[in-house]
Amino acid sequence: MGGRRVVPDAGCFGAGMDETRIIERAGRRWLVRPAEAEPLLADGWPINDPGRLTPVKRGRRRTVCRLQAAGRGYYVKTFEPVGPLRRLRARLGMGPGRHEWDALLVARAAGLDVPEPVALALGAAEALVTREIAGGQRLDAYLFERYFEATPADPPYPGARPPELVAAFRRRRRPPEGTIDPPALAYNLAHLVARLAEADLYLPDLHPGNLLISGPPRQWHLSLVDLAEAVRPSPPEALLQHLVQLEHFFEPIAGASERLRCLVRLRELTPDAPSARDVARATAIYRQRFYLRRDRRTQRRSKYFRRIAAGSWRGWATADWAEAVTAFLGAGGGDDPLAGAQATTLKDGRTSTIWRVQLDDGRSLIVKRHNRAAERNAVPGLARPSRSLRALRRGHALLVRGIATARPAAAVDLRRHGTPADTLLLTEPVAGAQPLSDWLRAAPPAADRRHVVWELARMIRRMHETGLTHRDLKAPNILIAPAPASAPRPVLVDLDGLRLVRRVSARRRARDLMRLSVSLQEWGVARQTDRLRFLRTYLQRPGCPAPITVLSRRRGGADAARRLRRWWRHIARAGHRKRDTLRRKYGHLETA
Repeated sequence: MGGRRVVPDAGCFGAGMDETRIIERAGRRWLVRPAEAEPLLADGWPINDPGRLTPVKRGRRRTVCRLQAAGRGYYVKTFEPVGPLRRLRARLGMGPGRHEWDALLVARAAGLDVPEPVALALGAAEALVTREIAGGQRLDAYLFERYFEATPADPPYPGARPPELVAAFRRRRRPPEGTIDPPALAYNLAHLVARLAEADLYLPDLHPGNLLISGPPRQWHLSLVDLAEAVRPSPPEALLQHLVQLEHFFEPIAGASERLRCLVRLRELTPDAPSARDVARATAIYRQRFYLRRDRRTQRRSKYFRRIAAGSWRGWATADWAEAVTAFLGAGGGDDPLAGAQATTLKDGRTSTIWRVQLDDGRSLIVKRHNRAAERNAVPGLARPSRSLRALRRGHALLVRGIATARPAAAVDLRRHGTPADTLLLTEPVAGAQPLSDWLRAAPPAADRRHVVWELARMIRRMHETGLTHRDLKAPNILIAPAPASAPRPVLVDLDGLRLVRRVSARRRARDLMRLSVSLQEWGVARQTDRLRFLRTYLQRPGCPAPITVLSRRRGGADAARRLRRWWRHIARAGHRKRDTLRRKYGHLETA
C-alpha cells in the first residue's frame, strides 16, 4: 500500500439497522440507539445546548466536545463538510459521520473495544455522539507522562506531542507503580492487531494517539477511537501496515527487544504475520513519506505556523511566537528592528551577525542576520525562499525527526523589488549551552563524555537515516546543553549547510563524519577512543566492540569488525586529504 490513502465505501459495513430509530429534535433528524440515547432524551437532549459542550479538540474539518449529562460522559464529534460534493455525500448518508457510525457498530460486533455509539445527526452537518470510556487515557500521553521525565528544554507543541520530540528532549525513567509494563503493552497491542485482522478492518491511522488505555493494574485493555477512515474489507497489506504504524511510533522511544516482543506474540496469534525484516523495510518507506508531509506544515497557515507582517517585514513564525515577533519587528518603526532593541552582540562575522535580544514580554531570542542578503539572492530571490526561511524549515524538519536543535521561532524578509534586501532568523536560545569544542576542553567527567559521544553518534545516524546531510558539520556548530539531574545532550545549530535528500549515500555519510572528525582534531579535543566509540555507535552493529581495538588491530573476522575497520580507514584517509587541502588554502585550519 506504501502510504496510499484508501477511500472507504460508506456502505461497506452493513451495520445492523434493527437496533436504531430516527427522531427529530430542534429541527434536526437524529439516528439513535434507543437504549443508549434514553438518558439524553430524559435530560432534554442537551446536545443542542452549546453551553453544556466543552471543546476538547478542534481540527480543520471536525470538532470534538465533551458533554456531561445524566451522570454520564459523552463525546460529540461535529463534522464540517467543505465543498458541495462533501455536503451532497453527507445528505445521501455517505458522509464521514455515517461511515464512523457504521464502523463502530461493526467493530463492537467483532468484539473490539470501541466507544458505544449513541446518536448520529443526519444531513449535511453531521454530528456523532458516543459514550465516554470510563477511566480511558490516550495511550501516547499516558506513556510520555509515566515513562519520560519532562525538562525545561522540552519545546511547546500545539497538538499531540510526537514521540521524536519526547526522545530528543526527555529522559526515560522508571515508571510509577501501577503502570503498564512493556511486556503487557506488547501483548495487548498484538491482540488488538490480531482482532482487527479477524474483523477484516483496516485503520489507516492506527497509532497510540487513537488508542485509549483503561482498567485497573494487571487488567489493562486498549480501546480504539476515531474510526472515521476505517476500511472494510481490509486490503491485503492491512496487517503489515498496522505494524508499520506502530513501529513508526515506538521506534524513537522503545528498544528493539521491546518492539520485537509485540511481533513475536502476533506471530503466535496470526500465522500470516510478516517478518521483522518486512516490517522494517515498509517502515522506512512509510517514515520517509510521513516526514515529508510533516515538512509541508511550514509552508501553510495552521495551528502550528502563521504568516506575520510588520512594516516592510514579511515572514513566517510559529504560533506561540507570532505575536511577540510581530511586536518586536514593529517596535523599531523602520527597516532595522534591532536599532532600538535590547540586543547583545554574540558574533560579528563575515557572512552573518548574531545578537541576543530581550523582548518586552520577558522572553529572549537569538537573532541571526545573513550579511549580503541582496547579493546572494539577486538572481534566485524570485524563485526560491530566503536563507532565513530555508533555515526555519530545516530546523523544524530536524525537530520532526527527533534531532535536537535550537527551535526556530520566526524567519522574516525585507524585500526590494521582489528580492531579499535583508533577512532575519529568530531562534530560541539554548540555556547554558556551549560549543562542543569548548565543552571538551573543559575536561568533563568521563561518564558525561561517553554519554555525549553516544548521543552525538545516534543523532547523526538518525539525521542520515531520515534523509538529511550536513555539509558544514563541525565542532562549533554543535552545542552541548546541560540538563538538570541528567547527562548533557548535543544540539545541532547553524543549519545553512543542512540538505534534505531522498537517500543519504554511504559517500555522503562518510563525508559528514570526516568533516566532524577533522574539526575535532584541529580543535585539539579529539581522542582516538572517542572517535572509535562514536563510530561503533553510529554503525550500530553487534560484534564491533570485541574484534577491534583503538589502533584498529584485527581480532577475529566478524563482518561487523571488518565493516568498522573499513569505515575507520576510509574516514582517516579522507581526513588526511581534507587537512592537506585546508593547509594549502588557508595555511592553518581553524579559519576553515
